[in-house]
Amino acid sequence: MYNDRTEPAITALLNDETPSSIHKLLVQVASIYDVKDLAAQLNAATGSDWSRASLIRQIKGSVNECRITQEEYHYLRSLLPSRPADYDQKFFRFIDLFAGIGGLRSGFDAIGGKCVFTSEWNQFSRRTYSANWYCDETEHYFNSDIRDITLSNLPDVSDDQAY
Repeated sequence: MYNDRTEPAITALLNDETPSSIHKLLVQVASIYDVKDLAAQLNAATGSDWSRASLIRQIKGSVNECRITQEEYHYLRSLLPSRPADYDQKFFRFIDLFAGIGGLRSGFDAIGGKCVFTSEWNQFSRRTYSANWYCDETEHYFNSDIRDITLSNLPDVSDDQAY
């Protein structure tokens, strides 16, 4: 069982990371990858002995009690797309509606676009999209159901108001 971690929690700054940002990283990666598979990947990459249950306890636990080693932190970080070198030099901004896994984004990114809004309802497509595309949460909003934006799912909103 993984309840008794012998290595101390990462509470000191780690490359300017705080306990809350370390916990946030774990939550973000777990939202993309199946937790059972993530535990197996962590174990294979770092020699740890994580289980699905122990990872879920870390995710649902207190931010300040998130216990991962530095090696595990770096491995989790490597599972996310990195910020493109030209991210701040994009020529135009675009939105990716009905995004799927990001085919349209691929073309727009290639010609200098920066995606600022994505909408995709399918959870598996969302996971794949998130695993493949860098999204800066301060500049990019990831929406799940377009009806939340158009308001067409609200019974008291007419079609004219929604669209």
